Amino acid sequence: MAGEQRQDRIARNETSYRQVNEAIEAGRADRGDDPPRPYMCECGLLECNELVELTVAEYEAVRSHPARFFMKDGHEILDVEQVVERHERYIVAQKVERGDAIARETDPRS
Repeated sequence: MAGEQRQDRIARNETSYRQVNEAIEAGRADRGDDPPRPYMCECGLLECNELVELTVAEYEAVRSHPARFFMKDGHEILDVEQVVERHERYIVAQKVERGDAIARETDPRS
């Protein structure tokens, strides 16, 4: 049971960062060019308040998968997610098990 509660807490923390980033993205004007822009790290670490720079195209690529989140390298929690992409400025992790279900249920784009 404690493992499920931990997975729930981490997944809900990551989905709350996703909601913040969706609001940030919605408020940005499309300028035509696509420079990296700051977003909140979507890791499950409660104390994290770091920024990750992504282009809009990179952001949209992550958002196209409801169970994927971007974060700083080293912020992944390997017992609840797996790293599926590594980039120069960020990594992409995919939730597994209960976290996957929570991520899909709370996806604002679903």
